[in-house]
Amino acid sequence: MDKQISISFKVTPSQKETIDSRMIENGFDDISTYIKVVALNTQRFTLTSAGLSDEEGSIELKFSVTPSQKAKIEANMKLNACEDLDIYLKYVALHAVVSAVIEVRSTGGLEAMLERIAKSKASNK
Repeated sequence: MDKQISISFKVTPSQKETIDSRMIENGFDDISTYIKVVALNTQRFTLTSAGLSDEEGSIELKFSVTPSQKAKIEANMKLNACEDLDIYLKYVALHAVVSAVIEVRSTGGLEAMLERIAKSKASNK
């Protein structure tokens, strides 16, 4: 079994509020799981400054990954021309699930989407 690696980064209160909204909008009950999912599964994007702030972050967010998952996150960073893990994690937590939601909704009707979310939640417990 792979050893777990803890990854953390800091966000501002307004970024945390936005991340909490994204988490709830996309059917997640746990912010750590949400961040891990978007960090691992984000689609290719063009990094912009939208939602990012020069203000010092004061709220620490944490999640755990295996070494192979960390390698995938690092590969995703390189694919998206991002060299800073904190910036990458903030960006995907604030923006990336928007793409995933569109993808989920485009693969079937609302009932099918709700069924997939319910099954996902049930398998995580």
